[in-house]
Amino acid sequence: MQSKGFLLFLGAVLLLTGVATAWLPHWSGTLYVLAVVGYLFRGKGWWALAAGGVVAIEWLVFALAWDIPNQGLLAERVATLFGVTRPFLWGITAVVGFLLGGVGIGLGQALAALLPQKPPRFRERR
Repeated sequence: MQSKGFLLFLGAVLLLTGVATAWLPHWSGTLYVLAVVGYLFRGKGWWALAAGGVVAIEWLVFALAWDIPNQGLLAERVATLFGVTRPFLWGITAVVGFLLGGVGIGLGQALAALLPQKPPRFRERR
């Protein structure tokens, strides 16, 4: 069984990625939000892979939710432009989501390791 902290982390990744995807520029908003989540949740290194998997599944669900109701009009044109099929395009979306999720959390964890834990003091107290 996973720890509560890990499940809270995955819930935060799922919720904040959904909000970032809806309100911020698609990939960059997700990257910035996940970097902050990675900074706040200082877990193990494999947490970045788990977050990447969550983001990949979420982006795949979003792509299907936007593509299926309109019979894939835009996706079919983009797939034709690149010479691939619509399911391959959905797979590309999931792979990009996995990479952004993993890199965003990894970046936040790296910043947490590099930055000082307490703010520096500029003058000594007397």
